[in-house]
Amino acid sequence: MNLNPDQLITFLKVAELGNLSLAASQLNLTQPAVSSQLKLLTERVGEPLFRRHRYGVSLTPAGEHLLPHAHQVQRALDGVSRYLEEVRQLEYGTLQVAASLTIAATILPVVLSRYHTMYPQVRFQVTQGNTRQVLDLLLRSGCELALMEGHLPELPTDLHASVFQQDRLVLVASAQHPLARKPEVQKADLQGLPVIWREVGSGTREAARSALLQAGIEVKDVLELAGTEAVKEAVMQGLGAAFLSEWTVQREVQSGHLVQLPLSLPGLTRDLRVVGTAPELLSRAARTFLELLQQTSQANQ
Repeated sequence: MNLNPDQLITFLKVAELGNLSLAASQLNLTQPAVSSQLKLLTERVGEPLFRRHRYGVSLTPAGEHLLPHAHQVQRALDGVSRYLEEVRQLEYGTLQVAASLTIAATILPVVLSRYHTMYPQVRFQVTQGNTRQVLDLLLRSGCELALMEGHLPELPTDLHASVFQQDRLVLVASAQHPLARKPEVQKADLQGLPVIWREVGSGTREAARSALLQAGIEVKDVLELAGTEAVKEAVMQGLGAAFLSEWTVQREVQSGHLVQLPLSLPGLTRDLRVVGTAPELLSRAARTFLELLQQTSQANQ
């Protein structure tokens, strides 16, 4: 016969009150239901647990020995209830997010800062990579949500992608670059232009190359580097120009370390997407992150 925790909780209440009717009332049970649970528990123990007297019931020696174990069960159940409530209130939990390097360096810190202020007990597990790496991580169940830009392949039927914001790619160069002094950069100026690229798998790289291909422009590939920061440093050293997210170069442009070239080229605006399972299947931590992400995106528009 399996031991039912409810029987132990009923046993505790009867032991505390010494009266079956009072215990039944506090447990929202009928007295016959209380009696039935105690009978089953007594059969499981093999010894009487209570002795009856004119004022109610009191514990037998077997009941006295069972009492501390029943208290342990009560504490464990109370702990589970607190845990579930903490998770529901986001007083505990883990947020597992992966983001492309561009998003991880610009939008994600703002969202996580707001999140941490509101729910300081939630742990963050954040992975960065290019768009391809981030999507691969999601497909391997390494995260709950993936934030990425650029083209998405066909997704499994249980995953959904939604656009949360748009980003614009800009062409940047060092202040000493010949094009830095031009009031407007024409398509002809881009033919054979030395360009530094992000690594293969980067959404930034894919979007910029697609725009150049659509415009019939052939540039000169000078260097390929992993990550935005490495590309920016190479550009500042005068090795070539680069297509990067407008958000990722704001500080360098404002400080004069980089120049945003005045280029009008279709196809340099791209969607930023969040990919994951249906919202009702996400953890509370992930659903709250989506809400904050949407609020932050609306504020940026």
